[in-house]
Amino acid sequence: MSILLPSTPAAGMPEDPDEVLAARLEMLIARLVAARASGRIGYWAVFEDKRGVSHDAFTTDAAYADLSPENAARRTGAAAAIDRAIERYRATLTGFRPAP
Repeated sequence: MSILLPSTPAAGMPEDPDEVLAARLEMLIARLVAARASGRIGYWAVFEDKRGVSHDAFTTDAAYADLSPENAARRTGAAAAIDRAIERYRATLTGFRPAP
């Protein structure tokens, strides 16, 4: 999963640096929440092709988690990391703007 934020404020964005940071955090949080809700969580999976050659690949396909307990653990770990990131960014945002 790639989450990019614009380097310059978009039209309608506030000019106050704290408000700009808060707006960017809100966009990042929204994207992480959407990725988590959709199940499109990026993780490293190991699989063998039809010739028996082992490969490592970064994927968002949940089906690879079913191939091995290691892949399942990697996907579970990636989901937990997204959850921690969402909470960390929400806590940071609260420092700029109290939660409603």
